[in-house]
Amino acid sequence: MCRYAGKTYKSHFVCFRCRKSFKQTHSSDILERVRKDKYFNKIRGVNIRNVSRIFIKKEQDQLEKVISEIENREIKCPECSSLMADLGLDFKAPKKSAAKEWKIVESLYRIGKVFHSCGCEGPGYIPQNLKDYEEYLMDRLEMYKNYQSVYQNSSEKDFPDKMERVIYWSQKIIRLQDEILRYGFDFR
Repeated sequence: MCRYAGKTYKSHFVCFRCRKSFKQTHSSDILERVRKDKYFNKIRGVNIRNVSRIFIKKEQDQLEKVISEIENREIKCPECSSLMADLGLDFKAPKKSAAKEWKIVESLYRIGKVFHSCGCEGPGYIPQNLKDYEEYLMDRLEMYKNYQSVYQNSSEKDFPDKMERVIYWSQKIIRLQDEILRYGFDFR
């Protein structure tokens, strides 16, 4: 069973400027509290996606507004007021003094690596130094190019959304190449 299935966990939001991590309650947990407050725990087994069904008609509009505000809220750093990045449940922040590790984590975020999972496999590999990070980026670049090649060489019969897939991997390759150049690594 997934580690996060039976218990509420908070997602890790980070401020790269302050090099700090803060936990925030997930929007579905907030909505669950709204449901529980409404019925004082009398109703059980209502899926949070169906939470609107247990409210009367007058409350529907107000509830939809609250749901939208919760799901689209911006989390700001309590110290510098910068927008924080949601790195997921499995993220473990480096020490504040570990500036190089923080730069690597920020770079991972820019290329789309976050730590959202069901908790079964943990956060995955996080490079700890620049040499390991260069190797990680080069491996990812090769893997993304292989994925792109698979879709480029496939037929539209096999993949009706072939072009979307090619564009998706092309964009990931460009982001990765930009990050490689930012660090001064050679990918050619």
